Amino acid sequence: MNAMQMMNVRSVLRSENSKQWFKVMMMFALFFGLMFLLSNFAHAADGAEFADAAGKFETWVKGSLGKLAAFVALAVGSVVAAVKKDWTWFFGAVVLSIGVGVVATVINASFTATI
Repeated sequence: MNAMQMMNVRSVLRSENSKQWFKVMMMFALFFGLMFLLSNFAHAADGAEFADAAGKFETWVKGSLGKLAAFVALAVGSVVAAVKKDWTWFFGAVVLSIGVGVVATVINASFTATI
């Protein structure tokens, strides 16, 4: 290949590459422009619209239903751990039982947090 052919190949590659980058940059500009425009309409008023759902979820997790689910998880984990002689099932059930209570506390704290 002579020098002239190499320059033609480079210019074609450069123009294809620049076209692709231009398309990517325009898509990002369009995306961020739309996100900026939609952000004005996407704000919640005061968060009270989710208070009922958060309260119901918290009573489920911390009430009788949550205690029953934790007990069932521990029972199943204990049985599987005894049958398979693999204690990871039991410890997984313990982590799951404790984790659900912690997640409910974190969700409740995020609904009541003030800035």
